[in-house]
Amino acid sequence: MENRIDVLVSAENKESIFQALKGIKSGLPYLVKLSEDDRKSLQKIDDGRKPFVQKCLELALKNNDLDPGSELLKEAAKDVDLYIFLASVESELHQLLDMVTDTKQVAGSEAYEVARFIYMKAKMNVKMGIPGSQAIVDDLCKLYKVNYNITKLKDLQHP
Repeated sequence: MENRIDVLVSAENKESIFQALKGIKSGLPYLVKLSEDDRKSLQKIDDGRKPFVQKCLELALKNNDLDPGSELLKEAAKDVDLYIFLASVESELHQLLDMVTDTKQVAGSEAYEVARFIYMKAKMNVKMGIPGSQAIVDDLCKLYKVNYNITKLKDLQHP
């Protein structure tokens, strides 16, 4: 068994992390939460369409006959700036989320590996006739089977 993660996060560090996340959320008070239907109904812009949008706005500024109205043009320019900024934030958050997810997976895997070793030792203790071992195995067996069945159910739902 390899121990790749050896970390004890202090209560102060946990609190500072959650405060930092809360600060990020409060720094972005204009964020919205869309329903799945809302997401599907919206026009999509991505890195491929962003130059098209920027060029349209640029041309509308230079050609009065393309101007949709100064207020719409001004708002669209603000939307493009926000899109570019949020795309950068999103990229940083994706990198952070990937690292958090991977680290969580390694830590969980290591703990699970030790837990399975303990379970195996408890079953060996039953075979060796060590008193009280069967109660431990019975207790752990219930949890192990519940976990196993939930995992299998998730696998069936998400092929």
